[in-house]
Amino acid sequence: MNLTEQHLDTAVSRDIIDADQRAALLALAAGDALRTAPEEEHFRFISGFNDIFLAIGVALFIAAAMMAANLFGFRAVSLAVAAAAMWLVSEVLTARLRRAIPSMLAASAFVGFAVWACTTVSSDFTATASVDMKRAVTFYTMAIAGSVWALVYFLRFRLPFSLLLLGGAAICLGFLLVFSLFAGLSSLSDPFAVEALSAPYALASGLLIFAIAIWFDRNDPERTSRRADYGFWLHLLAAPLIVHAMMYLVTGLSFGGLQSGATAGSALLVVALFAGLAVIALIINRRAILVAALTYLGGALWYLMSQSERTANNAELLSVLLISIFVIGLGVGWHFIRRVLIQVPPLDRLDNALFSKQA
Repeated sequence: MNLTEQHLDTAVSRDIIDADQRAALLALAAGDALRTAPEEEHFRFISGFNDIFLAIGVALFIAAAMMAANLFGFRAVSLAVAAAAMWLVSEVLTARLRRAIPSMLAASAFVGFAVWACTTVSSDFTATASVDMKRAVTFYTMAIAGSVWALVYFLRFRLPFSLLLLGGAAICLGFLLVFSLFAGLSSLSDPFAVEALSAPYALASGLLIFAIAIWFDRNDPERTSRRADYGFWLHLLAAPLIVHAMMYLVTGLSFGGLQSGATAGSALLVVALFAGLAVIALIINRRAILVAALTYLGGALWYLMSQSERTANNAELLSVLLISIFVIGLGVGWHFIRRVLIQVPPLDRLDNALFSKQA
């Protein structure tokens, strides 16, 4: 009798094997096709329609928990009970069954309810404080509670998606610390207005998360274990931070600024930066950073075409068409382009450093 994925799922739920061993067995069953293409981002969101069915159930359960908490006026105790309920759901769907989409919903709801409960408690202690102090305490409580509860969830369930929650909360906490130190509590009313701090911080934090993601990739060059999924979610978190901050710092344009303050020079610079990011994406075999930069490429192409009398009337159509052709072409030819690229010194040594097997 041949083993199926359902058999392996059952083995995981009965603690016969763990999730990493399950992934390794699937990789072994896939044969040389998988082993010769470690650059693939193998990430299974869904194993069958039952995952969607369970996700619907979890979503309804979250709605029921929200309505139940509302009956008690969204007090800390009712919110804590809702968080505990989501934890119990996770014990079944995450710890035992390892269902991806339902687990993501349960993780988000648990952290959300837990953070909400902590924020409710903190607001009771600052009822008579100043507006700036109330705002600061609320923001700090959300960031600290989010970091703590996301970490607790990750340590218990090892759900890769929970690293996205943990990283996001930690970045927000660092964001608050930086602004409180350099701009004062009053800046928290609109911290993004202080672009001299927000853009460098976003870039620094994005690069830190990016480095951690690369570390996971390097420790799983074949991308057959859960570490590859850890890297996936961290790349997804780091990409927009790096792209938006870099575009602003290099071109001086904020998000969406290509339609208001762009010049031909800044638009061409955006295209050049996108080309550089494309090379990086190919080298690290991750597509998230390209997806984050597509909006800037679209804006740059639209601006350049709108300045020409020949293409001004159809600038939007042509820019969308060019981007679609580029994305499809790069997606289809990804492996071939990458193989050619990594043969060019010193990119070949970089690829070997990233994806050679560890001793």
